[in-house]
Amino acid sequence: MKRVTWTIAAVASALMLATPALSQSLKAPDDVKTALRLLVQVSNDFKRQITNKNFARVPNEYKEYTEAADAVRQSIKDEPAAFKTKVEARLKTAVTAYQKVSDMSGKETDVDKLLAEHAKAVTAMNALFDLFPASMRPDPNLPPPGRGGRGRG
Repeated sequence: MKRVTWTIAAVASALMLATPALSQSLKAPDDVKTALRLLVQVSNDFKRQITNKNFARVPNEYKEYTEAADAVRQSIKDEPAAFKTKVEARLKTAVTAYQKVSDMSGKETDVDKLLAEHAKAVTAMNALFDLFPASMRPDPNLPPPGRGGRGRG
């Protein structure tokens, strides 16, 4: 009986480890990395617009976020269905969270409230990133490429 239990545990462990192994052998890793970086860049733009009290610009950032989300979808189009389903579920949660920030920006002028909601959206986005290998995850503290040496804000 113990041998059966150990065998089941070993198989379960192997299956749990298979998802990260699968993620590391993505068919278009450069496209995935670029798409994830776009999500972070737009998220940082959201925060910058809120901090600068440019509330009217936030809905435009949401539109850009949905475009970046489409880039993620496109980058994983040739991956196994189970992986795409996991990614889509977390991506949908993140997009919905950013939509809430966008919707709030039309009525709310309290920067702290908007930033608190943005922090929730970032948490949802990070849950998406957890599905990918660490080497593909963008560093949110780096300045966007092509915009000069130092990041703002």
